[in-house]
Amino acid sequence: MVRSLTTSDADTTRQLDGSAYLVRAITRAADVLDCIQHSAGGASLNELVERSGLTKPTVFRMVRNLEHTGLVERVPGRDLYRLGLRCVELGQAYLQQVDYRREALPVLERLRDSYNETVHLAVLDDNLRVVYLEKLEGKHAIGIMMSRVGGSAPAYCTGLGKALLAAREDDPVARLERDGELVPKTPNTICDPHDLRAELHRIRGRGYSLDLEEHEVGVRCVAATIHDSGGRVAGALSIAGPAQRLPEDLLSGELADAVVKAAHEISRRLGSPQAHERL
Repeated sequence: MVRSLTTSDADTTRQLDGSAYLVRAITRAADVLDCIQHSAGGASLNELVERSGLTKPTVFRMVRNLEHTGLVERVPGRDLYRLGLRCVELGQAYLQQVDYRREALPVLERLRDSYNETVHLAVLDDNLRVVYLEKLEGKHAIGIMMSRVGGSAPAYCTGLGKALLAAREDDPVARLERDGELVPKTPNTICDPHDLRAELHRIRGRGYSLDLEEHEVGVRCVAATIHDSGGRVAGALSIAGPAQRLPEDLLSGELADAVVKAAHEISRRLGSPQAHERL
């Protein structure tokens, strides 16, 4: 049997849209945390009362409970409160649970819609191959493009792969050469180790990579890397299309700017410190 809400219940909960309920104590605690978050070096009890609009006894109870849970801590030697270590732990847990593809998808869709060309999202696997996480076809997609979600391609001859290889701190070219992977896919494939290292160096300097029909004849692309909350490379995105629609000056100009900007936006959504430094 479902009991009716008492006056006490009504005082602590508020119905929304006829089905969901907010607990007043929790929303007030969130308000207090928000006030502390925006304080410089901590906030006093009186400051929290003024900023939150709550009574002093209410704020005192909130702070004591938040302090007990580790969400708030007292500044040593001062009557000020700041966010506690628990907030850091929760923030890191959130970032670790963020779905990389989910965060990237709205940005990829805007990029696809802006240029009507195919957009990819990919990561680098342990075998130095690109694995496609997402592929959004442009309105004028071409059938010769072999990429597919879940599929893979050699990194050394794709825009996505070269961007990811260039971001590594080791020497991936030496491994590719040792394993006999540097084989031509088209007449434009860079297979010479010295030339490939020089290409990766150029990519690091300019912040984006180009695929000038190096993986598939007739297909070109521009790509840039995405960074996660720890500053590590999480993956890369690209714009790809037929060579006749993507001349090199367009790839290295407007499209490169758009790809780098989109990669930066996704990095920011993932909490990348590099992205915030550029704001």
